[in-house]
Amino acid sequence: MKIVKPMLLGYQEKVSSEEGWIYEPKYDGIRLLVGNNFSYTRHGTITTNRFPELLFPGLEVLLDGELITPGTVAPDDFEGVMSRFSGNKEQEVIFMAFDIIAYKNEPTTSHPLDERKGILTEALSNIDSPYINLVPYIYTEGEAVFNLMKENKMEGIVAKRLGTPYLIGKRSDNWRKSINWSYHECIVSKVTYEPLTVQLNSVEGDYLGSVRIGFTKEVKEELFSRTPPYNCKVKARGWTSTGKLRIPLIISIG
Repeated sequence: MKIVKPMLLGYQEKVSSEEGWIYEPKYDGIRLLVGNNFSYTRHGTITTNRFPELLFPGLEVLLDGELITPGTVAPDDFEGVMSRFSGNKEQEVIFMAFDIIAYKNEPTTSHPLDERKGILTEALSNIDSPYINLVPYIYTEGEAVFNLMKENKMEGIVAKRLGTPYLIGKRSDNWRKSINWSYHECIVSKVTYEPLTVQLNSVEGDYLGSVRIGFTKEVKEELFSRTPPYNCKVKARGWTSTGKLRIPLIISIG
């Protein structure tokens, strides 16, 4: 088994609807590459024994996708997939395939995206596993797909430019993610340094989580020049099951 680094996403803040692009749901799980009798994460961690239901002997193929667990509030549940990753074998998993890197022992990366989607569909029909599904996609209507993701409390969408190859191990503007952020008014209750960490509370005083990444130059200047408590605006990827903000980022202070 040769470890292949997957193609990475660019970022697009404002969602658009463009000709020559397709739009897919962005699932909230673990990026996984799945082959004939193996699987591993985007960082190269071997997960074959953790997810035996993803093994399918007899077909030389390498799939790229997202490992998810079914949720109750949304179609996917990040905490569930992390529970399974940590050893909870009772937790159901589903692999959502969105691309194909090799098929019948031949690389497919040079094929344009539209052709790879066709090859992927054929490969999945041959695998015929209840644990491996195709990520749906739609042409042009990015804003409509994003609104649907918001309604279903999903993470966002991925826009992909038609006619483009799969770029192993590279981040490309041909793939762009847009995140379904939630926005919050919070209180900076404590700031610690090395590393910079900001504790967030609600206006009622409840602890909402801590910010450790994503500080802009302007936000850092404000943090270094003030003494808590004070107001801030935060965006996050929704809430955890324990009522904390998930991956919060500070937008502005005051």
